Amino acid sequence: MKRNLLLTLTSALFFHYAAFTQSLENRHDPKVDVNLSPSFNSTLNPEKNSSINPKYNWNINPLHNNDVNPEFNSTINPLNHYELNPDVNKTLNPMFHNEYHPKNPSWKGLYIFNNTDELIGYISVATQQLMLSFDSTGEWTGFFVKAAPGIYNHFDVKGIWDGKYLCFDSVYGYNVFNKDGTWTGQHIK
Repeated sequence: MKRNLLLTLTSALFFHYAAFTQSLENRHDPKVDVNLSPSFNSTLNPEKNSSINPKYNWNINPLHNNDVNPEFNSTINPLNHYELNPDVNKTLNPMFHNEYHPKNPSWKGLYIFNNTDELIGYISVATQQLMLSFDSTGEWTGFFVKAAPGIYNHFDVKGIWDGKYLCFDSVYGYNVFNKDGTWTGQHIK
């Protein structure tokens, strides 16, 4: 009896988990197409390509360019503009609009990978100015606001800038950087 109950519970948990995972499309998967991986494609790797590295290209670095820094440029700060803040603007909030949520079976979006090309999260493009971020379990973790072409700052779900930002990798997607301009190893495809 206990064994049957344990087997039933285990099966239920497995199917519950499987029902909420997104299948990674090959065209987004750096393990299938190594051209998408900064580990194999130096053009996408900011440690090997200074034009996409904010430590060497201050045009894309919020610490050195106030135009892309939400602490100095209020037009890109969601605390000043409700149309950029999903916490205030329910039309952009994935908890009110399920089409943005990666747990939605018809979801389409981008994927976040770590430095070993493991899937660690999801990105939903809500507007040209806003992308929503989720962890690998589908938990909403924050959002990115466009600061300039190819540059997005990351904010927590309440709209506070955490210092992270992403920059276009010049070909396929984005690389994620810490406030000091250090590449986290994360990339978005």
